Amino acid sequence: MQLVTTYLFGTIDNDVYMKIPKGFEMPKAYNSNPRKVCSITLQRSLYGLKQSGRMWYNHLSEYLLREEYNNDPICPCVFIKKSESNFIIVVVYVDDLNIIGTDEEIPKTINYLKKEYEMKDLGKQNFISACRSSI
Repeated sequence: MQLVTTYLFGTIDNDVYMKIPKGFEMPKAYNSNPRKVCSITLQRSLYGLKQSGRMWYNHLSEYLLREEYNNDPICPCVFIKKSESNFIIVVVYVDDLNIIGTDEEIPKTINYLKKEYEMKDLGKQNFISACRSSI
């Protein structure tokens, strides 16, 4: 699955200011000030911010943990939920999710994620490459 507009879901946990973009209309109260001395505060993360990836991961992680997925302590991009007869594994890579599990759990997980996020189904995974660094 691929998540659409991934980084826009993250809430910023500290103040981030930016210059006012061209084309943005200034409120009338600020018309006497030059544009270059004014700034705006971001309320959501954007693509290109250093914090965006972390904010996105925090949002997704909190959402999955609420549904009793367990975060793998060794690999934080892996979330696992299992019962006596079923299991589901969600592997996160930036804005892509690989979902592995039993036939009953996969649709439940996809529906749960679609309640919160807009997603594209990329179909079944044919090949997964695992790279290991020699450093």
